[in-house]
Amino acid sequence: MSFRGRGARGGGGRGGGFRGGGRGGRGGFYKQQDFGPPEYVVELGMFMHPCEDDIVCKCITEENKVPYFNAPVYLENKEQIGKVDEIFGQLRDFYFSVKLSENMKASSFKKLQKFYIDPMKLLPLQRFLPRPPGEKGAPRGGRGGGRGGGRGGKKMKHNSKDQRDEFKPIEQADMVWTVQTGL
Repeated sequence: MSFRGRGARGGGGRGGGFRGGGRGGRGGFYKQQDFGPPEYVVELGMFMHPCEDDIVCKCITEENKVPYFNAPVYLENKEQIGKVDEIFGQLRDFYFSVKLSENMKASSFKKLQKFYIDPMKLLPLQRFLPRPPGEKGAPRGGRGGGRGGGRGGKKMKHNSKDQRDEFKPIEQADMVWTVQTGL
């Protein structure tokens, strides 16, 4: 008998199930929370020209900062006009496109009109540049642990480090857990 789909044994998408459930799943639907306009905004770029339903802007941030993808873009009065869609161009002279909100039209903006962004939605340009030789990055984790135990039977362990292919049964004192049977 085989079970298909997302139910029954194994817990389907997320937790549950009685055999090996609760192992993650497929993430579900994460809808980004709208926190409203930020306390203050900084200059991000200026309008160059429309492109289909989007607008193309030249980035004019201080210290060559790069906006996050999908970061909200505002007018000076903190009215959101859309979100950063794509970033293109050279490293120190780049452009970005803005996917406009439903109530905005690309034809409603004037050439060189300035747009703004929450300063917390900017990344330093150094994040995208190669590191100088000899400088190491943050340490990374190891190779991960094992993949769980077997499905019963006699537990075995290595006899010695040199003889990995020879196993011996685990002694009673070495048992990690015991099963009690009631008579």
